Amino acid sequence: MKLLSIHGSPLIGLYIRASENFAIIGIRDKIVENIIREELDVDVIMTTICGSELVGAMIALNDRGAIVSKNILKRELNKLSKYMDILVLDTEITCFGNILALNNRGAIIHPEIENKIIDEIEKFLGIEVRRGTVGGIKTVGMASVITNRGAIVNPNANDWELKIIGEVLKVEPVKGTVNFGNEMVGTGVVANSKGYLAGKDTTGFELGLIEEALFG
Repeated sequence: MKLLSIHGSPLIGLYIRASENFAIIGIRDKIVENIIREELDVDVIMTTICGSELVGAMIALNDRGAIVSKNILKRELNKLSKYMDILVLDTEITCFGNILALNNRGAIIHPEIENKIIDEIEKFLGIEVRRGTVGGIKTVGMASVITNRGAIVNPNANDWELKIIGEVLKVEPVKGTVNFGNEMVGTGVVANSKGYLAGKDTTGFELGLIEEALFG
């Protein structure tokens, strides 16, 4: 575990998206890249997504591939395609990292997403995708951090939401916060089953909950 900031901000989940094998980062920072590589035991890919350095918000991925919008630039797509399979969805939605929470077993998606998009994601990743909220929040990718081992979720998540996460993603979610009380845990934690990074304002108590949630 390492505490981290990017551009002085503790909202590291907006800038980084990780799977078991790769982490995508939207800024060029060798120190941050080395920390990610060391803590998560992944290869680091530096690229923007849809022209934005906020790749954590823009892309969703697990070990089977990544989901992006049609607004991805050709050079970005070419770079990512060297490392993983990419599903480019023909939709006005750009922030798949915000609206999709997933691991290798399943996914929860923003409740207003159309069936066509859900069907395409299910077919591409070979997992169940179910509509849902986390803590009443539709941007489930920022209201939770889910790996193949565990999940830390918005502290307002109700029993029904926790049950859905357990059923679909096959992990036991734990409620918590990050960065001194921020309930949008996905903005401040980046994790896989091997390690995690947290925003620099995260307290010791919060780190304890995150550790319990992700590594039990």
